[in-house]
Amino acid sequence: MPALVAVPDPASASGRGHLRVDRRGPKAGVTASAPPLVIIGGMTQTLSSWGGQIRAFAADREVIVYEARGQGQTELSLDDVSPPVHVEDFINLLASLEIEGPVDLCGFSFGGRLALAIAAAHPERIRRLVISGVSAGRGVVGRLIIRSWREALRTGDLEALAWVSLTDILGPTYLERSRDLIEPIIKATVKRNSYAGIRALFDAAVDDGEDSPYAPLTLAPRIPAPTLLIAGELDRVAPAADLGELAAAFPTDAEVAVIAGVGHTVAIEAPEAWRAHVLGFLKDGLDGGSGVANGR
Repeated sequence: MPALVAVPDPASASGRGHLRVDRRGPKAGVTASAPPLVIIGGMTQTLSSWGGQIRAFAADREVIVYEARGQGQTELSLDDVSPPVHVEDFINLLASLEIEGPVDLCGFSFGGRLALAIAAAHPERIRRLVISGVSAGRGVVGRLIIRSWREALRTGDLEALAWVSLTDILGPTYLERSRDLIEPIIKATVKRNSYAGIRALFDAAVDDGEDSPYAPLTLAPRIPAPTLLIAGELDRVAPAADLGELAAAFPTDAEVAVIAGVGHTVAIEAPEAWRAHVLGFLKDGLDGGSGVANGR
């Protein structure tokens, strides 16, 4: 069940804050056979965005999904939401949860860029890395999309961003079959996030142009962990066509999976296909199935 986990927050008056976390594991009596898996979602995603995936991953391991600084109902200062602060939040979360060993890390879009920064800064903490919705660059279309999102936020209305971004982050097939869910999706996005948090993230954490030290192509060469890159064939924000360039930037070429017929939000549009790729990749490298206890 979701809970607030206390972590250090030097920017706050008390020096402490809380990350909102959903932590689950195997059923009682079942011993974990794999390291913990940590999931960081996209910018306006919350714990609820991953509810459909957690159960399958938690069958043989502990799974931790958390709302990063600025997301959802996490209670941390917004004075600095730059990538180094997010990296420190991740390390502090592992300490608060008493997870000492390496973990598997999965990040989507904004969360994928944070995951790259974490894996580059602390390679000793990451066994395997899964990145969805991040490519070598954004391309002209991707950059224009991000610009349109920024302009929507200038209205001071989070709902405006939710509507403007909808057709950018979800593919046409998903939108067509989920037309009755569109209004609830918009309302949930607005209800579960704060304008101040999302605006702060846009102002600081999305600055990842080619000259940024946190650009994917800059971070990848510093990441020794085996990596899987997943993209939707129709993704306009992180073009699948540029995935090979990013894969080649890792010290050992990353694996690449492109899922046909879906857009940016792969894990929601094609949940079974996405999960199959991730589970297969994470199982590689485990010691004959005996695995790791639980990372503590």
